[in-house]
Amino acid sequence: STGTWDGSTATNWFSDLARTTPAGAAPTSIDDVIFDASSDNGVPFTVTIGTGAVCRDVTASGLDQTMTLAGSAAFTVSGSLSFPSSNFTRTYTGNITFNSTATGRNITVSYTGNVLTTGNVTFNGVGGGWTLQSAFAVGTTTGILKVTKGYLDTNGQSVTSVTFESNNTNTRTVTLGASTITLCGAP
Repeated sequence: STGTWDGSTATNWFSDLARTTPAGAAPTSIDDVIFDASSDNGVPFTVTIGTGAVCRDVTASGLDQTMTLAGSAAFTVSGSLSFPSSNFTRTYTGNITFNSTATGRNITVSYTGNVLTTGNVTFNGVGGGWTLQSAFAVGTTTGILKVTKGYLDTNGQSVTSVTFESNNTNTRTVTLGASTITLCGAP
């Protein structure tokens, strides 16, 4: 149901997919967050990202009502992210950090426009590895895509961002392959 996802509010969270056991706490960096047809109570719903929102994997799948991801607070994903092509919209404008320290992480942003946020997206996990599974955009007038630490494989997918940065002395790798990178200008 509609609510705020922050670092302290346990309301609306369950520890099982049947939604019978209240979680008792907000998700942490070791918890997977899943939004599906059981998340909506039969009506469209909004998840507003608030202060301290974190998780391991975040997946929206099998939605039978429209889910809107909203808010402007920073958000940290310590694993993979997957948002579907249908019944999903985004008004979210905050910064997202991917900080996994493991490889094999995937990012899928399948809805129209593929814009994950108009804020910044940073890959910053020592030893972390992410592969894009769909086109990926970080705004078109604001937003910076940064690879600070870890490994990003764009996997032949189109990437759009105002700027694309990876300029530091940290261990990091960016594999572009056959991807088309569209840069929209300096913020």
